[in-house]
Amino acid sequence: MQINRSQNYHINFTSVIPVRVFIDGMETFSEKNIKAASRQLITTIKGPVRNNEKSVIIAGKLAQKDPDFNFSRALNGYRLSDKNGKSNPSDFFRLIRGKNNSYYILTGKQGEHLASLGKTVGKERASAKEHNQASSFDLYVAKRNYERFIKNCINNLKLRITEFYNPYTGQKTGKPVIMDIFMESNKKYGQTNFKMELSDIKFSIIKQNA
Repeated sequence: MQINRSQNYHINFTSVIPVRVFIDGMETFSEKNIKAASRQLITTIKGPVRNNEKSVIIAGKLAQKDPDFNFSRALNGYRLSDKNGKSNPSDFFRLIRGKNNSYYILTGKQGEHLASLGKTVGKERASAKEHNQASSFDLYVAKRNYERFIKNCINNLKLRITEFYNPYTGQKTGKPVIMDIFMESNKKYGQTNFKMELSDIKFSIIKQNA
């Protein structure tokens, strides 16, 4: 197996979305809360959203900004073309972590490609374990490809979604934006039965180095 130095850089990826999470109107910096909120969002936009008004609104807002998010697929639920059974949200959308506790959601082909790279890591890890080894050259290569792809997605500002997207021309214009995920909780802060639910998403302009 060789490290693929080209496959990650010549695909027309356009949708890397920085995210922030707000619970009851207050921003959270907790990794646990950010991941939980992002999972709810990803599960929602994976669909099907057709019979849920709030989900339709959230998916519609994302579709207005994200050229790689397919609203039509979300209506009936994203499915894998090579799988007849149940598909997982992580097959299409992925949450990744950058520096300084920053988080990003990958949609479209980026999410699917990262999912594929992640499955390769899992396969090579299982293979090493079968041979009673903690690691192997193949696992090392798979991890490098996975990490390199994430780094490229985060560092390439041209991949970020922006203020405006024209679906007819395929052009993104304006400044890069961040997705604000709003959650509403049961107010049982610090308790084991604390729960929160996805309420809405909005987009805000961010600085180029965010």
